[in-house]
Amino acid sequence: MNDPLVSVGTLSYNSASFIRETIRSVLSQTYGNWEYVICDDCSTDDTVGIIKSYGDPRIKVFINEKNLGYIENGIRLRRYLGGAFVKVLDHDDILYADCLRRQLDVLLSRPDAGMVTCDADFVNAAGKKLYVNRVPFKNDTASRKQVLDRMFLTARNSFIDGSRVMLRREALDRDFPLAAGEKLYIIREPLCAYRVLPSSLQIRISCINDFRKGYKSLYLNRELGISRLQYINVCIVNFINYFFRSLLKVLFNIWK
Repeated sequence: MNDPLVSVGTLSYNSASFIRETIRSVLSQTYGNWEYVICDDCSTDDTVGIIKSYGDPRIKVFINEKNLGYIENGIRLRRYLGGAFVKVLDHDDILYADCLRRQLDVLLSRPDAGMVTCDADFVNAAGKKLYVNRVPFKNDTASRKQVLDRMFLTARNSFIDGSRVMLRREALDRDFPLAAGEKLYIIREPLCAYRVLPSSLQIRISCINDFRKGYKSLYLNRELGISRLQYINVCIVNFINYFFRSLLKVLFNIWK
């Protein structure tokens, strides 16, 4: 059986400070059948020049005609991902050498695996390790409902951030990546480094707001068994909780 193609996708915007290290981490993968698709959102620094300097045919860069913003650029990126399996890599994060191979092995060997995630080293701007962020489940798998519960009721969704997750291509066309009956599989080992920056906080707050709006119906149709009032209370309390926890992490990173 031929090795399936894995699409790694990155959204870039003024990423010159970190994109070189990110690209090198993809080039260093022990699994070889991948494509690396980068959508640049009209960077004004040397991001595009750095990307093009590698000359590897597996690295494909698409440059937007105008600045689309994070969400719209992500929608555009999805059109160019041709692999049967997909990993979205943040422009400032790093994959460890066995990341693609280890995660792909899980998806190939477990038919009920809709996504696979892993622990992650959280690092600062200089790449210094701050701490290991563990996937917050006791077991090595989690159901769709358990994932939704964790994301909405505790406002903790870093365990399925793009750089940590690999999923099947068809999952990108669903309202939620995990279909009914599919599971999230967990590798209890850091396979990537997630860079904690002030810009990361801004993007994640924006994304969590869009995410809550997009999946509000999952609450209101009682998939999780709570009422509209409970939904509103959860959103308010957990947004405050998430904001202050994230702010403390960013301040800690700056002080380091």
